[in-house]
Amino acid sequence: MRTHLKKTTVVVLPFAGLLLSAPVAFAHGPEAQWEHGAVQQDLNAQHDATHQGLNAEHRREHRNLNAEHREAHERPISRRQHRHLHRQLKKEHRADHRDLNAEHRDEHQELNAEHQDYHDFTR
Repeated sequence: MRTHLKKTTVVVLPFAGLLLSAPVAFAHGPEAQWEHGAVQQDLNAQHDATHQGLNAEHRREHRNLNAEHREAHERPISRRQHRHLHRQLKKEHRADHRDLNAEHRDEHQELNAEHQDYHDFTR
């Protein structure tokens, strides 16, 4: 009799768990799924726009640095001045990249927070 009770328990408990969790799973019907998809598409569009803006800014900064470099080479300079110029350009380049990377990280954190807020609100 005990083994029969154990077998019944092993079979019934998972089924009962499924029945109890089903209402929660179906609480997010097609409308909620559509809304989530729309929110996700909006976040993805914001993400893509942010990347396009950052990439455009990156290209502009490179063009500016290259223009500075070309302009400096239009006049004769000593070796020492040349090394100093290149150190300054590299320093400026690293600073530009740091700024862009920080902006990129901030944008991702904002989008992640917005996404999390959506999920917190819909619970």
